[in-house]
Amino acid sequence: MKKNILLLFPVLFIWACTVKPPASINKKQEIKEGHSGNKNNYRGAYKRTVALEHTKLKVAFNWKKKELLGEAEITLRPYFYSIDSVVLNSRGMELIEVSLLSGKNKHTPLKFDYDSMLIKIKLDRTYTKDESLILYINYISRPENLPKGGSRAIQKNKGLYFIDADSLDPYTPTQLWTQGETESNSAWFPTIEDPQQKMTQEIYITVDSTMTTLSNGLLLSSTSNNKGMKTDYWKQSLPAAPYLTMIAVGKFAIVKDKWNNIEVNYYVDPPYEKYAKMIFGLTPEMLTFFSNKLGVQYPWEKYSQVVVHEYVSGAMENTTAVIHGTNMQQDIRSYIDGNYEDYISHELFHHWFGNLVTCESWSNITLNEGFANYSEYLWREYKYGNDDADWLNQTDQAGYLYVSAQSDPPLFRSEYEDREDLYDGISYNKGGRVLHMLRKYVGDTAFFTSLQNYLTANSYSPVEINDLRLAFEKTTGEDLNWFFDQWFFRGGHPTIGIEYNWNDSLCRETITIKQKQDLSKNPLYKLPLDVDLYYSGKKERKKIVVEDVIQQFSFDLPVKPDLVNVDAEKMLLCNKADSKTNKELIFQYIHAPLYLDKYEAITKIGASYAINTPESRLIKEALNDKYHNLRLAALNNVGELAINQPDSVKQKLMSMASVDNSSDVREKALSILGKNFSYSELSKFYENALADSSYQVVARAFKIISEKDTAKAKEIALTLEKDSGQVILSRLAEYYNNSSEDKIDFYQRALRFSSSYRRNSILKEFEKYLKASKELSIIKKGTEVLFSRAINRGLRSYATYLSTLKAINTLTDNRIKTMEESGIKTESANENDPSTLLQYWKTFQIDLKEKIKALEK
Repeated sequence: MKKNILLLFPVLFIWACTVKPPASINKKQEIKEGHSGNKNNYRGAYKRTVALEHTKLKVAFNWKKKELLGEAEITLRPYFYSIDSVVLNSRGMELIEVSLLSGKNKHTPLKFDYDSMLIKIKLDRTYTKDESLILYINYISRPENLPKGGSRAIQKNKGLYFIDADSLDPYTPTQLWTQGETESNSAWFPTIEDPQQKMTQEIYITVDSTMTTLSNGLLLSSTSNNKGMKTDYWKQSLPAAPYLTMIAVGKFAIVKDKWNNIEVNYYVDPPYEKYAKMIFGLTPEMLTFFSNKLGVQYPWEKYSQVVVHEYVSGAMENTTAVIHGTNMQQDIRSYIDGNYEDYISHELFHHWFGNLVTCESWSNITLNEGFANYSEYLWREYKYGNDDADWLNQTDQAGYLYVSAQSDPPLFRSEYEDREDLYDGISYNKGGRVLHMLRKYVGDTAFFTSLQNYLTANSYSPVEINDLRLAFEKTTGEDLNWFFDQWFFRGGHPTIGIEYNWNDSLCRETITIKQKQDLSKNPLYKLPLDVDLYYSGKKERKKIVVEDVIQQFSFDLPVKPDLVNVDAEKMLLCNKADSKTNKELIFQYIHAPLYLDKYEAITKIGASYAINTPESRLIKEALNDKYHNLRLAALNNVGELAINQPDSVKQKLMSMASVDNSSDVREKALSILGKNFSYSELSKFYENALADSSYQVVARAFKIISEKDTAKAKEIALTLEKDSGQVILSRLAEYYNNSSEDKIDFYQRALRFSSSYRRNSILKEFEKYLKASKELSIIKKGTEVLFSRAINRGLRSYATYLSTLKAINTLTDNRIKTMEESGIKTESANENDPSTLLQYWKTFQIDLKEKIKALEK
């Protein structure tokens, strides 16, 4: 699963908050896991009493009631010990029939107890491990009746989602889709919610013939029924965990692709059909790259990706049928500003790490998510080069270090409150960075050979972290307990201080490295590092191992080195304080090869430098760096030059804002121009920037104009309102937040076209706009929009809409109170009397409170 993240500078990860499941649900989960009453919250792998072999489902839908009508045939056998009963997960269903299926469709009714969470079924006799049996369950799933739940990573956990089921929202297509991870599929079919279980499956989906369906495996048939209905038959012949089962129904455009004679399809909203290959078209190349890199061919029957509305997470790796949110749907201009290849590579890599080989317990989730996270690095490294991959490595490391300041548990977490709390910057970001360190330690050939051995030995099986260690040890011949112990099984990370000393008389360079982390909370690390020594026009690499609190390493050299570069591969996950001089940093930027070498030089020198010095010349030189993120780093540190050498810098900034091939760089250059130079001199330049191909550049140009030229901004805003670029709509939402005009239709359109992240920022501006308005008619119209969206789109953003309505209610309270304190009463019948207005406000507030109460239910 790719979690939704918000990137800020330097890099911050923020997950949306939702209501936690009621205590009763948590208690049921503890009973299932066998740890009820265990105060330390230990969560091991579930005990397997039965093995789930196959699930056959027949499903149809009551869209009006938001119900699924289902029949399940569940094939299972005792895992080892003989059994006379079975327990299945089944959340919030009405059970019509529970029976044993045998012979020629013979149904033998079985006794069962059901508490809305678990079905405890008494079998007709005792079965041994050599016998399979088939349970038949006829049921109705009512996901809308389940208690609200969810987590930071997965905003809801009701399993099955009806989107605009009544077709009342003109801006949202009628759809349904499922989200099973971690244990939510039992809300729409009875199963055993355990990642260790592996089953094959068949699903018959009956829908209106105008709808398109998608599920795991292959579509083997589509049969027309009476009254304009059809039944699609999907079959997956290879076993996968129950949480990876999915269905999706909607009016999708299907864009067909292929790879090695298997289907590769993209399901999108019809308006984005023409962009589907732009968005997803690198998928076949990724399939080839990952198959070759891992030495294990993509193992599944097909590969499809579908975009759904109001999705509750970032993306989900359902086997052969990945779900994405609408953020994926981009036109050419938004694609210029940044694409979602990381999402695509992440979910695809899961088909080896997570789907083919699955964590045996949620405590081991980094075996799924750490690898998927690292796939993003591998893809960028292959497709776009080391600089781009190392930039991603840096941002992910920064994200981990940010969240670790609050909590820094081990990658393997056997104790936790809620399993979905494991989907965080530890399991993802740290997991990926630890794999990168392991790769650098053993070398590329050993790393990828070990992964091939791991996948081959454990195909279609559950694994724990020690299985990964054993694969690496078998390949390399080295005991790696020390590495796995400090990086997987213990929390924390090192904090490193590095100092240098050159002894001229002895011609000796000494490096002092201190581990400064709190050893009561963090281990004392064993850190194998490469050190590059630059002297006499050459580079010499030395290998060292840091394993003490304070450790010195000395090297005899013919001359004082120009640079000593510790952790030359820039692979160490740590906080680091390095005492290089500016002269050494300048040398490092010019001669050291990696992105992080150059970034370190730019940012450390950029923090404080004087004009007409080697330091200022470095910043100028970095404005021309071949890699755009280094040009961005230089722009972030160009302020001193802009103030003290405005003429030469202005021309360079104007050039970068106009012709740089990176829209990020163009936008940043525009921003610096707007802050440091006369608007009157550059007003035409900013107007010309409104024709840029990039939405974010246009939005920046408009912001600059709006802050300096009110009349021009108003004229431009009306034109930009017709644009669907999210960043532009966000900027306009900010611009209009104090407008006295009726902009409700604009805000409604902006919310329609916005992704979940942008939508939240637009809602905040919409709230400001409604609070600032003096017109009751505008406020009433705005609250109707908010309420309608909360009802029809009440999945991801439900809490945000409710919060906004409550803020408007508070505003109304204050206005009524102010009017009453001024002596206005409500008895007058005169329309022009202030008391009439007061009565209108009170009537409005009654209606508003009813809406809020309806949502809270």
